[in-house]
Amino acid sequence: MSTTDVIAILALGVSIVAAVGTVGAWRAARHSHHAAAILSRIEEERQHAALTPSFRCQLAVTEDGASALLRLHLDGPAGLEPRGPIEVTVSIRNDSSWRGHASPVAGGPLPEEVRATVWGPWRFSADGCDDRGRAIAPQELLVGEWTQYALTPTMPPTWMTIGTERWRQDYADAPVRLRVTARSGSSVWNVPLEIAASPAAA
Repeated sequence: MSTTDVIAILALGVSIVAAVGTVGAWRAARHSHHAAAILSRIEEERQHAALTPSFRCQLAVTEDGASALLRLHLDGPAGLEPRGPIEVTVSIRNDSSWRGHASPVAGGPLPEEVRATVWGPWRFSADGCDDRGRAIAPQELLVGEWTQYALTPTMPPTWMTIGTERWRQDYADAPVRLRVTARSGSSVWNVPLEIAASPAAA
């Protein structure tokens, strides 16, 4: 084997080692970038959770039970204050998600009619609510501010044989289950709330 051949073999060996080193460095950089992305996502999720709006609710019912007033306070957290107004949308949850997803019965209600029914004691009646009284139009609140909404008792759907009196008896002691959707820029929070009624102040 000539000197030239030896030099060529050594050069090839150096090239292979360099290539292996390059691949190793690429893999290490890729792993580092992936790890950094995971840590960044975890930190974003932590900050998002830390800024979850805190709400306080009161539901005051008139003496005759013909109406109620829901007051919603945005209590915090303080970290939301620099963001300015927070868009708040309040809706009544449909906790019986199975309703309206079964095969319709001949002569019975359509699935969308079942899903649209407010299965609870109260519905929104204020300006800006939808035609079912399930959701109210968005409002903007600063931390420390509050808003209020008028409500009226729900009625049994027309396709049920149960009467209004029995319907209201069934829901007499039921709480109002709400979902408050808060938005600030690209951040969105869905906050579930459950409020028991109390007599309206005289």
